[in-house]
Amino acid sequence: MSFTRSSVVRLLFWLLATAMLIFLAFNRHSKTGIYYYRSQIFADKAGYYVYLPAALIYHFDAHAFPEKVDSLTGKGFQLDLHANKVITKYNYGVALLEFPFFMAAHLLSTPLGFEDNGFSLIYHWALDLSAIFYLMMAFWLLFKWLSLSFSKKTTCLTLVILFLGTNLFYYSILEGSMSHVYSFFLFATWITLITGWKKYANRPVIFGLLCGGIASMILLVRPVNVIFLMATFFFQPGFAKRIRFQLHYRFIIPFLMVAVILAFPQLAYWNYLSGDWLLYTYEGESFSNWANPQLIPLLFAPNNGLLIYNPVVIFIFIGLVWMIRDQKANGYLILLATILLIYASSAWWIWSFGCGYGVRNLVEYYTLLSIPLAWFLQNLMNGRRRLIFGILILLFCLYNLKMIYSYGGCWFGDGTWDWDQYLHWLTNWPA
Repeated sequence: MSFTRSSVVRLLFWLLATAMLIFLAFNRHSKTGIYYYRSQIFADKAGYYVYLPAALIYHFDAHAFPEKVDSLTGKGFQLDLHANKVITKYNYGVALLEFPFFMAAHLLSTPLGFEDNGFSLIYHWALDLSAIFYLMMAFWLLFKWLSLSFSKKTTCLTLVILFLGTNLFYYSILEGSMSHVYSFFLFATWITLITGWKKYANRPVIFGLLCGGIASMILLVRPVNVIFLMATFFFQPGFAKRIRFQLHYRFIIPFLMVAVILAFPQLAYWNYLSGDWLLYTYEGESFSNWANPQLIPLLFAPNNGLLIYNPVVIFIFIGLVWMIRDQKANGYLILLATILLIYASSAWWIWSFGCGYGVRNLVEYYTLLSIPLAWFLQNLMNGRRRLIFGILILLFCLYNLKMIYSYGGCWFGDGTWDWDQYLHWLTNWPA
């Protein structure tokens, strides 16, 4: 294998960028201890993760866990000592993606002097590395995919702006054990797979296995991700030919086979919990605001309003309108998916979703929204106002990072429209 100068430069760039992100993630969590709300195994993050120690260390024996570890890790899961059950409302998809890093930490824990209990510091480090790995893999896939339609300069700028200008940064560096960076990776993989389907034209079984695996994982990480699968089902170019290819039994059978295999552990866990193979685990939580969606707060409230914390999204929306005006492929699909997602998010019982620096449900959808952003940037580069917009984008990115690092991670105001609290964090740094 020969290496050109440009390939070596690209490799060094990716390695340097990865090292910098690892430093940022480790630095964020290095001073907080392991039982703290900023740690990588706390609250929801612990709920996603608990499948790994439960299955591989404690064999779902609640009594074998460290004492009160469910309370110490923010009650993201529950240890029912009376029924001897390990209870989490989250699906196991995130845990499955974290598995290789968990195993590495578990095997190295004793030799390196850490407790091999699934909750010591080395496991937190592993989850930091896991989030960065999947983030960089997603960027690599998106770079290759976007480069097919846009210049490499536009593609690089698009990815940098998405990372620094949105809460993708927060959910990969600061809160990497949440589901969003994992969905971001899976979305990027899925888009690359279905738009490159012609490479598998003579291998329908392989294509069926890959599609079944990625589609199943997308739903196992977050069931609401079905909106993404519905939208990309109709993706162009080559939609009609791709669907005919996917209707062949040599595609459908392996697709269903791998889907059933991946779904079975989740069904078995629900059966372990309740005796039923199907279970709605979000008891008391639902889309209770369908008739009264909180669209205005979702977009503009100081409590995680999308455009309040991620104003760079304005340029994504402009690019989307631009795409539709110019009749570019997939413009209407991306618009429809965005509308459905925002409406569904605003209909959830707690529309702010907590600790999000914007609409956190949009993080994984920045894979789709990278297209209108790239379209906006490519047209902007040929315009006279690129300096003005360039300065605005830079300021929006710096503002996003400033707000992320200004306060602990959850809204500390007294209500949805608490502008005094918002202005306090806008004009001050934490002590």
